Amino acid sequence: MTKRQQLRVRDPFIVPFEGFYYMYGTREERTVFCYRSRDLEHWEVQGDVFTIPEDSWGARDVWASEVHAYRSRFYLFVSLLGKNGLRGTQVAVADRPFGPFVPLCNRPLTPARQSCIDGTLYVHEGKPYIFYSHDWPDNYVEEKSAYVGELWAAELEEDLTAIKGEPWLVFGSDESPISKATPHHITWEGKKSMRYGSDAPFLQKLSDGSLLLTWSPYLQNNYVVLSVVSKNGDIKGPWEHLSEPLFDQNGGHAMFFRDAEGRNVMCLHAPEKGPLERAHLFEVAEIDGVMKIVKEI
Repeated sequence: MTKRQQLRVRDPFIVPFEGFYYMYGTREERTVFCYRSRDLEHWEVQGDVFTIPEDSWGARDVWASEVHAYRSRFYLFVSLLGKNGLRGTQVAVADRPFGPFVPLCNRPLTPARQSCIDGTLYVHEGKPYIFYSHDWPDNYVEEKSAYVGELWAAELEEDLTAIKGEPWLVFGSDESPISKATPHHITWEGKKSMRYGSDAPFLQKLSDGSLLLTWSPYLQNNYVVLSVVSKNGDIKGPWEHLSEPLFDQNGGHAMFFRDAEGRNVMCLHAPEKGPLERAHLFEVAEIDGVMKIVKEI
């Protein structure tokens, strides 16, 4: 057993199942691994649950692994760098949360001609949807002199093998009232570029029927968790940007789950600096109509 703060885990994702908590992360360039725990503090190695097949469209850079229970099976959503140089979200399936996960199709679920990361599943009124980041390297906006990431969404086929209909833009990462561009090593016309990131969408329904979407950009050199709310609960909004970060201590890529005590728990990694990333857990609650941290667990 290893204590949580001794484990390096980036973009952690936790699934409760049959008395255990399963935590997923990525390592090396081709593998998703899994730990399990009974108390969220002491973890044992469960093993590798997914490795990019040799004949896959994906080449390397396994990022942002998520596991979702859907129709009595478990579905892994994971970002890969394709052999064509573009990133996309792969979906794989298993009968148990500890895998092994087998790709549903040998292609990305997100649009193949775009660079997309951080796909997440959300089921709304019985229909599955994917929310994902159209990655900022695709979108240089000259009037802002910056790359601007975007969050997009699409309805999925019931078997999660393909997008159904046309994706739609949820919002651009420069639309938040507290968005700030961050310097990046990519240059544009010989000049050092700026970027607005759009990482890690995650959705949950609140008690008043509204829909909360959290996401993570950089505010200059600070990685944070921001929120937007669809007050009418509609998957297409309108979305209102909240002006206060949910977390602003150089950590992010948040997800949420209910623990054995019934608490709503936010899981994220911090700090945003390799190799120091650790999984941090916070009890959160709806206070005055918005989600706020109660305490760290």
